[in-house]
Amino acid sequence: MIASNLMHLGMSFAGMIAHEDMRAAEFLAAQPNVDKSRIAAMGLSMGAFRTWQVTALSEHISAGAAICWMATVRGLISPGNNQARSQSSFSMLHPGLFNYLDYPDVASIACPKPLLVYNGLRDGLFPVASVRDAYAMMRAVWESQGAGDLLVTKLWDVPHEFNEEMQEEAFAWLANSLED
Repeated sequence: MIASNLMHLGMSFAGMIAHEDMRAAEFLAAQPNVDKSRIAAMGLSMGAFRTWQVTALSEHISAGAAICWMATVRGLISPGNNQARSQSSFSMLHPGLFNYLDYPDVASIACPKPLLVYNGLRDGLFPVASVRDAYAMMRAVWESQGAGDLLVTKLWDVPHEFNEEMQEEAFAWLANSLED
């Protein structure tokens, strides 16, 4: 209902989310007790989508760790997939954007910032072949910019989760990525 009403006003729910995340990063960077060079984003599931999106869009985010949300548009709009049948897709739908860019293209706007992206081999929401395609697209961008070591992509043998082992690895990577 919210997404529909926003579209009547010439806006999208996904655009509103992106704008709010960018403003939140800007607000955080303006705080006197915050090291502006060490602001990162991290999220699971829809939070992961928002993580790579705000890392790409905001100059205030220095690194991102996105857990369980990356694939190609084609892989996600296949019959039976969550994006083809769920109202949550409105939180990811930027009207007209996918005529030009795919999800990994948008995430790659973050390059050369450090970005970690994990997905699960047993995550029913993200087809593994589509995840691998997305990772390859992103890898090509980071490599083309001489920043291949700043992109970490990994498929874990897990469902849609961020377990303790994944957390330990991601937090260690994030701390290392934000060192001076």
